[in-house]
Amino acid sequence: MSKSRARTDELPNTHNVSRFMFHASYLMWFLSLPILLLACANGRQTTYQALLTEYRNEPRPEYYLTEVAKDASKPKIDEQMEKEAFLVEVEARVLKFQKEFQAQLESEPPLPATFYDFSPPQMKAYLELAAKEEQAEARLAEPINLELLLAFGYVWNPGIKASRQALRATLEQYPQATYLDNVLRQYNAFTKQLDTKISQPRHKEMTSMKFPFPDMLALKGQIVTEDVQIAQKEIDIALRELVTDIRLAYSDYLYLTEAIRINQENQQLLRQMIQIAQAKFRAGIGKHHSVIMAQVEFSKLSDSILTLEKQRETIIARINTLLNRSADAPLGMPKPLEHEEVVQPLAELYPLALKSRQEIQKQKLTISKMNLMIQLATRMAYPDTTLGASYFEERMKLSTGTLKMPPTFSTQRTLNTENSTSFGRKDAYIREVEIKVGAMEQMLAGLENKTRFVVKKHHFGMETAKRSIVLYRNALLPQAQDALETANTAYQAAQIDFISFLDTERTLLKFRLEEQRAFRDHRHHLAQLEQAVGQVLPKQPMVLTIEEK
Repeated sequence: MSKSRARTDELPNTHNVSRFMFHASYLMWFLSLPILLLACANGRQTTYQALLTEYRNEPRPEYYLTEVAKDASKPKIDEQMEKEAFLVEVEARVLKFQKEFQAQLESEPPLPATFYDFSPPQMKAYLELAAKEEQAEARLAEPINLELLLAFGYVWNPGIKASRQALRATLEQYPQATYLDNVLRQYNAFTKQLDTKISQPRHKEMTSMKFPFPDMLALKGQIVTEDVQIAQKEIDIALRELVTDIRLAYSDYLYLTEAIRINQENQQLLRQMIQIAQAKFRAGIGKHHSVIMAQVEFSKLSDSILTLEKQRETIIARINTLLNRSADAPLGMPKPLEHEEVVQPLAELYPLALKSRQEIQKQKLTISKMNLMIQLATRMAYPDTTLGASYFEERMKLSTGTLKMPPTFSTQRTLNTENSTSFGRKDAYIREVEIKVGAMEQMLAGLENKTRFVVKKHHFGMETAKRSIVLYRNALLPQAQDALETANTAYQAAQIDFISFLDTERTLLKFRLEEQRAFRDHRHHLAQLEQAVGQVLPKQPMVLTIEEK
């Protein structure tokens, strides 16, 4: 009994010994892991050190000792000092245009406006006010005029800003055109000119320098100048379209305001006539249908006024959009415009439009640019002079395995003009551009014909609108006004019925609205005529008297 108990007491001690042995072996393995990693690292370090020593003890090739090491010891020279004198002179002339255009962009106003004159003192004051946003917004809530909108649009319109940015981007082509040849005159990689047909060669660097002809750089500068002038014409077109759109919208705004006022005056007249008709009906001397007819006409005028007011809100949104404002922003009432007409006859407008229209000028600049590109492409058929020296080393042994091929050092000069003339004449790209230039010249002729038609169209529309204004102002409106006064007196005296009076009132309302519509049409055709001509034409006050024959 005692032996069994003693054996049972020994079992826990045996279990503890096993656990101690397991932890001891795990600890020994964990301590030996860093030693193993350190041994591997020492092996790799020894291999790297051997490779580094072998690389450093490798003998340097002849080209490295004679050229690379010698150049590395020399101080670096500024790139500007390496330029040849003739290239510096040509670059200075090219970059002069960039400075001139950049000065125009930074001026106030940013660019001289060829279509509309912003130099008068009043316009300059509006331009300064446009730079003050809060004051400008407060000013637009007051009664406005056309000059105020034009000045604000010139400063705020996104299309004008975008065209200016496009011009700034085009100006950055000048440094690219002038510095490209300097980049090409740097060292080139010599990788594919030599082939020994034996094994894979080891190539070194080739030193080569290009000497471009000055006329090549001048042609590139002229092409960039044409691009800049085309971008400037885009600004002129954007300004012309903005001025025309604002003038058209302002004319509509003024017409709708006048139309609402005329309808409200007629509505007030009808309100008085309704009271008279009701008084006659109560006195037993009038008819009930006269009252009904007057109320129907009054309701129709109310609906017309509501429609005109909605149209005016749409025009206000249009003007705000041109000014880069919110469509619902408040806008003051428009001030009346002077009635003006063009001084020059139609025969003088044709040559003026062909000379001043921006699209025609832009097309001519594009054709000039394409001709410069043809000259440049033809000139590039004659390669520029290139002087250089190359070093070629073949370390592979000969087939016998006894010797290495000696290093080869050679100089080169490339001025191969053989077949250059025929290449320039027969090159497909040059022929393609020449054909495109011919097509652009035909497009220019079509654009000129279209310009003559547009000038004729709007000049005719302007003259037609003027005749209508003279007719309404001098004949129809006075007669209709006299007829209405006579009908009013006759109706109150019970000499005519209410229908006759209502017809007379409708006729006068129609004539007054037609006169205002004729004024609007005249302003529209005048603005579009100046848009077609490409400049603001000299004007004089409109003659509104009937010419006696």
